[in-house]
Amino acid sequence: MNKLDPRTKIVMILCLSTLAVVLNTPWALLLLFIFTLLMVFTFRINIFENVLKLWKLFPLLLLMLIVQSVFAAGGEVLFSYQGIDILTTNGINSALCILFRMLILFGSALLIMTSSTKDYVLALVQLKVPYEIAFMVMVAFRFLPVFLEETKDTLIAVQLRGVDLKKIAWGDKIKFYTHFFIPLLSSVMFKARQLAVTMEARAFRLYPRRTYLHVLQYSIWDYCVIVSFLLTTLALLVYVFLGDFNTLSIDRLLV
Repeated sequence: MNKLDPRTKIVMILCLSTLAVVLNTPWALLLLFIFTLLMVFTFRINIFENVLKLWKLFPLLLLMLIVQSVFAAGGEVLFSYQGIDILTTNGINSALCILFRMLILFGSALLIMTSSTKDYVLALVQLKVPYEIAFMVMVAFRFLPVFLEETKDTLIAVQLRGVDLKKIAWGDKIKFYTHFFIPLLSSVMFKARQLAVTMEARAFRLYPRRTYLHVLQYSIWDYCVIVSFLLTTLALLVYVFLGDFNTLSIDRLLV
């Protein structure tokens, strides 16, 4: 599966992301998440390593789920305190939908890692996307690790000077991060300026038409995957907008 054309992977990601946004019931999103998980394992992606990298975001995700569950009114009241509805079936539906939707988007993003950025730029160009936009996408992919590395190096430099961020008060911590991002942003802007100078030195956009050493070619598997994903997504979209695919919720399951 890793040998699929990058354009095929783009179609797969777009289909999964579209369904994740359109579907609005926990059980439908759960099925889509299971399918996404199967695709991740099919591509032989080490999902556990990537989950460990995002483990620090778990408290923020948990807080967001609690807030969504509390403030989504409606449905059967499961828990209330002094006349205030704390937990309802509608709140659980909303929290689960957000959870599964984020997991699906995260799983879809992992599929991007199975090809290089150069392949995706070439794929976008062959999909008739202007080269400037495709190049911007590649630069975004390249600059994100650079930005993260700059952030890590700056934090290490601050800690080596004896600053313990865990013991700083919240007011001082906000002030610290305000001063922290200024040199970080300056460093990133300096690298962006170097990239712009390099592009100008190599006559970027001098010729209206570019040539490439490699040209992507669809295989029979690519056609099968694209057709199956597009037809399945179209069928589900039609069923969602014309049928009652999104009407089943926890309220009806508890009846």
